Amino acid sequence: MGLDMYLTKRSANTQDEQGERVGYWRKANHIHSWFERNVAYGELENCELYPVSFEQLMSLGITCQLVKANPESAPMLLPRQAGFFFGSVEYDDDYFMDVDDTLEIIRQVCDALQDGDELFYHAWW
Repeated sequence: MGLDMYLTKRSANTQDEQGERVGYWRKANHIHSWFERNVAYGELENCELYPVSFEQLMSLGITCQLVKANPESAPMLLPRQAGFFFGSVEYDDDYFMDVDDTLEIIRQVCDALQDGDELFYHAWW
């Protein structure tokens, strides 16, 4: 068990209600916490889909870039979140690897995003 996190895309020109998985994280509780604060505006429910705007995705990317540029700012800008099966609360190499992975996910999503596509975040724990 653990915190599994997904970013999915629904294309405007398909009838696929599930969408295409375009991002995946495992126990990246700081990324989950960002989505909770900035997309769900409070508390995320397990397995619920939350719409993510392009602007929100860009904001996450900017936050990750700021943390990379100034690692000491990590606890303030992109804090860890404790939780049952949520993983480490340390600001270690794994933390910064998740930040790098997030930037790569955002880059790939932006390269593939088309007019009318919708993005959604959900987590399972």
